[in-house]
Amino acid sequence: MEEFINKLDIGRFESTNGLWNELMLNDPWSVGYVTRLIETNEFRDKEEWENYYYNSGKERERQLLAFSPDIREKLDDEQLVRRNKTAIQQMGWNLRNLNFNYGRTIEQISRKGKILFETARSRGIAISESECVEAVRFRTICQTWNGVIIRERKTIDSLRKSFPTLSFRKTDGDFDYEYAVDYQLFLNDSLICGIQIKPASYANSEASYVLNAKAANKRKNDNYTNHFGVPVFDIIFERGEIQNPRIKDCIKELLP
Repeated sequence: MEEFINKLDIGRFESTNGLWNELMLNDPWSVGYVTRLIETNEFRDKEEWENYYYNSGKERERQLLAFSPDIREKLDDEQLVRRNKTAIQQMGWNLRNLNFNYGRTIEQISRKGKILFETARSRGIAISESECVEAVRFRTICQTWNGVIIRERKTIDSLRKSFPTLSFRKTDGDFDYEYAVDYQLFLNDSLICGIQIKPASYANSEASYVLNAKAANKRKNDNYTNHFGVPVFDIIFERGEIQNPRIKDCIKELLP
């Protein structure tokens, strides 16, 4: 399967990374649990996945029409820094589900790109509105495909060859969001460890937004270890190979 290629200038693309997190445009309330969405079907290619995501957004829009304007306002997913988390938790799942388990339309992705652009412009970041729209599209749709379908599956295929007796169970979106764990490894029904699958850029970057993400993931991983009593390992996968193969020795040491 082919990967999506980022055609934006890498410098301008990365200049919005901090704002992407600050504006919470990557939050499941904003774009849905995209990893969960991509795993609901077997897609023949990346284009089929992208169309599925947009069509899911159209279905969300159709269902929203059944609700009153005040309910639709509560489900606004574009000004996340102003959202009332308590009010969201008090909503019934049938309402929250409309934001968490559906994609977004092309028009909504464009509006999120405009929000990103307006904030970038106010901070003196030299980037166009069209580039910001593409940055939102690439991070939401393309990186999910590249990460889940390409990187994750190749990583698990590689690990299965080294550990044929283990089962690799993909976590759901809520679990991953809470603990930053992509897969749990089991020997029969005994939990061995959790793993995160990351690109080399995550492991090597010293950019502030990456360091912040690492710190947040470490807190989540520590909570996982405290709760389940097993460690979490980062698996760095790039260019068709696991880049930190000594992690396999760490996993082996946990086996009886």
